[in-house]
Amino acid sequence: MSDMAPGDVVASFDSASVLHAGLAAALSGRSFPHLGNSAAAAAAVRAAGRLPWSVLRHLYTRIGASEGIAPHRLGDVDLGAVAGMLADAYPRRRYPAVLVGSTNGALAHLAAAMQVPWLPGTVLVPVARRGDPHRPVDALAFGRAWAPLLLDRNTGVVLHHMHDQVQDELMVARMTYFRMKWRELPAAYTRFLSASLAPGAPVVLIEDTSTWPVVRVGERHVFQPGAQGGLEPERYLARPHTPTADDEAAEAEWGAEPGFGAALATWCAANGHPLLTVRFHGPQAPAHDVASTVRRWYRERGEAADRLVVPSFVLGDPWRTISTAGVPFWTFFSVQAALRALDDHLARSEPYRQVDILQFQHGVRSAGIATPEQWAGVARRHGAQPRLVGLDPRRFPHDIATIARYGPALAEREPARRPWTPMAVTFAMDGVGTPPTGIRSA
Repeated sequence: MSDMAPGDVVASFDSASVLHAGLAAALSGRSFPHLGNSAAAAAAVRAAGRLPWSVLRHLYTRIGASEGIAPHRLGDVDLGAVAGMLADAYPRRRYPAVLVGSTNGALAHLAAAMQVPWLPGTVLVPVARRGDPHRPVDALAFGRAWAPLLLDRNTGVVLHHMHDQVQDELMVARMTYFRMKWRELPAAYTRFLSASLAPGAPVVLIEDTSTWPVVRVGERHVFQPGAQGGLEPERYLARPHTPTADDEAAEAEWGAEPGFGAALATWCAANGHPLLTVRFHGPQAPAHDVASTVRRWYRERGEAADRLVVPSFVLGDPWRTISTAGVPFWTFFSVQAALRALDDHLARSEPYRQVDILQFQHGVRSAGIATPEQWAGVARRHGAQPRLVGLDPRRFPHDIATIARYGPALAEREPARRPWTPMAVTFAMDGVGTPPTGIRSA
């Protein structure tokens, strides 16, 4: 059997793939409505969104599960080809910098402002599997049996098999999440860096130091019960049918693989490009610095910069946000930790006139979730007018059709008052070089 097409390997609903696609659109000067799907698909989602949740729940789960790869085909997955697909998505031109590494929506918006690409260090390979989402031990056994096919074919990666029965309850009943982290620099990435970096341009390593308790399955294979969001690791590990952790590793979705950063440093040293490292702990950490930096950039060119846009997980539009002079404050999920981060940002910032709030809908009223009323309440407490973008709060957290509504809702905003050129890389790096983020040169 021949190799699978790269587009059929990675999940279209994942943080890395969607944020990458949104940035690629921004670098082409295009908006990113309905997560990059077609207008016809968006219309179908809006129509389905009117169905009762008892019906829509099964439809939502089936559509998501349809992306799962048959386990016996894992040996036909070439992650080198996936890296090529990611690199080839960007316009061909010389860039003043390239971001590489951990997935982060705040830094994706900063990259859109700079008009520079980002190459992900982690991708999600969804694998078809039916099972009780509340029995992680069964998912672990499945991974032990089938992962060698994928790992033997792809020696430059580490598998972080993630099972979150709280926030991903609907999805993990029909599939399992193989999050793949490169421990080497893929050949397609080195080709892209060589062809696309301007002479002497820096490479910016994005390094999220998040870790999580794991079960060590093999040298390049760990199993992670739970994920960052509404619960602490200890509460996942205390749940029934959860295997006992015996190691600590980079968090599956957001954390950085150390070997990848080392490989990137070696390439930079050999090719005459400075390496800058933006390091932080947890996906939410850079949001305040990015928002403050973008706001300062707007003001320097005469914009009011009094409207905050709050993207949620994959729900957002970097080009539309930047081109309408919206200040981006990305949130990694609609959970209490992200809500507290927004509250803190508003408390530390000059008042905003309006806060446009997006909320990703994952279909489950999971532990630690933050409701539309709570998000709106935080904005009001700091003197801003909240606006729920494309969301029917009566259907929360089941308003799946919000993915087809947020784009038209954001398109109602007027364009920026002043013409603009990309943010200077030095300006951007100065802005994210203070706690809670930090920057160093190598």
